[in-house]
Amino acid sequence: APPAAAATAAAAAAEAGSVASPLAAEGGEAGEGERGEGLRERWRALDGSLRRLLSTWFDQGLLNLEPLSWETSPAGLLGRVMQYERVHPFTGGWPDLQRRLGGGDADGASEGGAAGRYNRMFALTHPRMPGEPLVFVHVALVGEVPSRLAAVLPSAPPPPPP
Repeated sequence: APPAAAATAAAAAAEAGSVASPLAAEGGEAGEGERGEGLRERWRALDGSLRRLLSTWFDQGLLNLEPLSWETSPAGLLGRVMQYERVHPFTGGWPDLQRRLGGGDADGASEGGAAGRYNRMFALTHPRMPGEPLVFVHVALVGEVPSRLAAVLPSAPPPPPP
């Protein structure tokens, strides 16, 4: 998930005053003996509080599954998907994203062949964080299990020179 989601949730918890820092109660870092044990217990309590809050805020019933498309998805959302992708980065920029979404020429085929025509992308978003994908998923609809990733991801042209 993007770092913004965790930061937003932590800030909201702090604003709500529902979670207090154990360090604030102890006045600093963990020490030795009983003070250190007490601090560990406070951290465990904080951990439990955050888990409960985040599991409520990000319950699956509160998340939206949005299909992404070149024609109808907001550019800001698509830009974040490109920015956050770490497994198979979009080295070709916006044209690479368009190929992966299956956009392009009239019949929906990508320049690299028919692979883009059967690709789908989805984003899980939260209503309180519009335009911020918490999770995104690439799906390739194929007739058989491919032996190489190149059969699923359309090939991107080399990036333009600077």
